[in-house]
Amino acid sequence: MKDIGDLCIHCHEDTSFGSGKFVNRIPGDNGKEIGYACADCYAVECDVCDEKTTEWETTDDGRWLCETCIEKENA
Repeated sequence: MKDIGDLCIHCHEDTSFGSGKFVNRIPGDNGKEIGYACADCYAVECDVCDEKTTEWETTDDGRWLCETCIEKENA
């Protein structure tokens, strides 16, 4: 695998310090490249409220839910 440093493994945008994408990046690989995934690329859309989030869980029935909707369902 090719190490692409501070670039996002999905969109290839810069995730280095000062880029605006440093804080929420996560290390990762896409099978061909090693680098980071930016928050825009690893965020998912909540199946209940349709908001994009990087803080999510999957339910037993396969839905992707944000933290707020998980809390509402568990209340």
